[in-house]
Amino acid sequence: MSVHEVLRATSGSPLFEVTTAPYVVLDTDFRIRGVNDAYLRATGRMRDDLIGAFMFDAFPDDPRDVTATGVRNLTDSLERVLRSGASDDMGIQRYDIPDADGAGAFHRRHWSPVNSPLTDPDGRVVGALHHVEDVTAVHEILHRARGADVREAERPPPVLLRRAMLALSHYERAARAVAAGRAVPGDLVGVDAGAYADVARRDALWHGILHAARRARSGGCAAAVCAAAVQELSAVDAAAITLYGGGPQRYQLAVSSPWAQRAEELQYITGDGPSVTAFDTGEPVAVPDLHRSGSAWPLFTDGAVGINVGAVFAYPLRTATATLGTFTLYRRCRPGNAAGPPAGAQSFAEITTAVLLADMDGEIVEEVRAAADQDDINIAVGVVAQSQDISVSDALVWLRTMALAQQLPVVDLARSIIIQYPKGPGRFS
Repeated sequence: MSVHEVLRATSGSPLFEVTTAPYVVLDTDFRIRGVNDAYLRATGRMRDDLIGAFMFDAFPDDPRDVTATGVRNLTDSLERVLRSGASDDMGIQRYDIPDADGAGAFHRRHWSPVNSPLTDPDGRVVGALHHVEDVTAVHEILHRARGADVREAERPPPVLLRRAMLALSHYERAARAVAAGRAVPGDLVGVDAGAYADVARRDALWHGILHAARRARSGGCAAAVCAAAVQELSAVDAAAITLYGGGPQRYQLAVSSPWAQRAEELQYITGDGPSVTAFDTGEPVAVPDLHRSGSAWPLFTDGAVGINVGAVFAYPLRTATATLGTFTLYRRCRPGNAAGPPAGAQSFAEITTAVLLADMDGEIVEEVRAAADQDDINIAVGVVAQSQDISVSDALVWLRTMALAQQLPVVDLARSIIIQYPKGPGRFS
């Protein structure tokens, strides 16, 4: 296969066009040999204006900006890719782009680019695949937040966290999809139609989550995932995301409805159920007809059937080294309906894991930490009430008063009390 055949095969493959992530195929002279529709939308350009053009003629630096580094940084990255034959993630880059009407104006843009080698069947590097995600809106909000009041900048608003997480996760997902689709590095021809359909389906699911996050008024990114699951997956009435801590501790991160919350809580109360089993085994658990196949969890089944749960599909949220929790779909009882898991459910669970990992330093970890803090405070209040023989409300007042006197956060004092409790009652006075 010649150099040009490899480049044509890459840019002409269904996978290249089906993804909504922006991609450009470049030869070793940095001339554009292929662009997909997503890239044209991101840059506001026409295909005929780009094909065959030198990359940095089509997208030069703004001559009026002496600080511009877009061309230099991208050139350096592409040259590294061609020399090493390895992908290069550029992080977040400012690279302003010229107005499509040719009037000389430039639009400020921040991108998250990654460049990957394209090789022929003999392993020789014959070009590069340039992939970008436009993160301008997120970057500008972050920039404004850094210049705002310190107290506000310490914790950006949840909508910012959702947008940043979704933008970066979308970028990562698209890069993996194309990389996984290459039967031979740089060659997308060998991928079968099923793989194209799977990538298209995953792409649609990601955009469902993105739109749900934009509409979300509260609850954060996890709530947006649950809402998107109900909207995007067929015959799904509710969804829940639960994180598991050490031992029996669980934290209900998000649910799509009060009905889903009741169904999940039944598993906490009874100590068994499809979600618990999925977490314990690390394998998906599909129960398409709870009436007939729920005997493994008799207590949960009785309670779930009582609130009209007809089917449950639970998926572990797994990383390479651990299981974070579960993503569970619920279906109401319907006459004669015992269909299996909805198409795309497993992909949605994988997407959910990526969402959790991407936001684990953001609002999710804050929610989990806040819930854990409150649990420890409640336990300490109970210990104080029992040891001092006082009411729970008086015990809470005592705890807060002692924390203030010792200049400690209430939760720190609560945890010290919990640790000391086995020594016996009566030592708090």
